[in-house]
Amino acid sequence: MASDEELMARVVKGDTQALGVLFERYQQPLFGFLYRLLNDRTAAEDLLQDTFFRIYDRRRTYQLGMKFSTWMFTIAKNLTADYFKHSARREMPVSQMATDDDEKEVEHFIDPSDVVEDWQKAELVHAVRRAVHSLPEDQRTVIILREYQGLSYRDIAAVVGCSEETVRVRAHRARQALKRRLAPFVETATAHE
Repeated sequence: MASDEELMARVVKGDTQALGVLFERYQQPLFGFLYRLLNDRTAAEDLLQDTFFRIYDRRRTYQLGMKFSTWMFTIAKNLTADYFKHSARREMPVSQMATDDDEKEVEHFIDPSDVVEDWQKAELVHAVRRAVHSLPEDQRTVIILREYQGLSYRDIAAVVGCSEETVRVRAHRARQALKRRLAPFVETATAHE
């Protein structure tokens, strides 16, 4: 199986089949990243497509040997920033639509064993979403890339264009804010046990 970087070397030469393989590999993680940033399924799907169009259009700017996923997330983050800049919407709605990742989303920030009822899990999912979406954009981006996408601090620094130390500070601040925002919910949930 070809590595991402080998596939990108083929894409640089115009191989659209190699781009299709990269799309299949990264469709789910990239959609998850975009959906968590935007909290809008339609916009996330559009920006997913736009990201891969941009990858192909800018394929000659890709530096061979560069980590593909970092480059891809950078493009997606920039497209998201453009979306918010040009969108009339400044507030992101908190989606009521459940996803397959709902329980995973909760587990990133709260021990799910604290929640005993399904209705509490549903409430917790929405509380986590609201909490993540209430973070400032720079913290939200960092926490999503770190906790959901599993990127290293170094890779996140490359995506967002700042130092690793700045990324660590943003992640720490985001975790502290999430802990504060979710504490009342966890206390309420555990009180029902």
